Amino acid sequence: MDLVSKTIQFIEQYHASDHSGHGTDHIMRVFQTARQLAEACEEPVDELVLQLAALLHDVDDHKINPTGGAARKFLESIQTDSHIVETVLDTISPISFSVSGPHPHFETIEQKLLSDADKLDAIGAIGICRTIAYGTAHHRPLYGEPGKDTLSHFYDKLLLLKDSMQTDAGRIEAERRHQTMETFLNEFYHETGEKERITTK
Repeated sequence: MDLVSKTIQFIEQYHASDHSGHGTDHIMRVFQTARQLAEACEEPVDELVLQLAALLHDVDDHKINPTGGAARKFLESIQTDSHIVETVLDTISPISFSVSGPHPHFETIEQKLLSDADKLDAIGAIGICRTIAYGTAHHRPLYGEPGKDTLSHFYDKLLLLKDSMQTDAGRIEAERRHQTMETFLNEFYHETGEKERITTK
């Protein structure tokens, strides 16, 4: 069994019980999107590093594993070359929105591709579903007090992601998914009669 297949097997077990929007389905979408973005990229891409990084990018996310170290431990357990281990971990480490912010600056094409793939899965129709799932899992009201409800996540993060895309293909897809979220929010305010919020960042 090759490294990618072993890693897929690992993440299927690791994320099996997650119901907050960071489950295996999310990981596999990011994996597939990263590969699709790479195919559209004119720069040479280390596909093995990109695929391993995509599969492992949430293993040590602070929301899932606050202590960290699980990705390294797994890669070393399957006798991955030390250079690949370090490159995969370096690819993952800066891409989180909490680390990179809304205007990231990445050093490698693999970081850019992984960032775009992960952020694309946070927006659009699937992003809306994941946001509600995460809020529900953390017992947040759907809407209510700004800053403490699920609706706030759109304004704190999701509506900012379109402008953080790093690749041409990512920008095109992000624009489409951004419009989906705006349509959803407009309909939400229409149906609830809530006062529309504005993006402050």
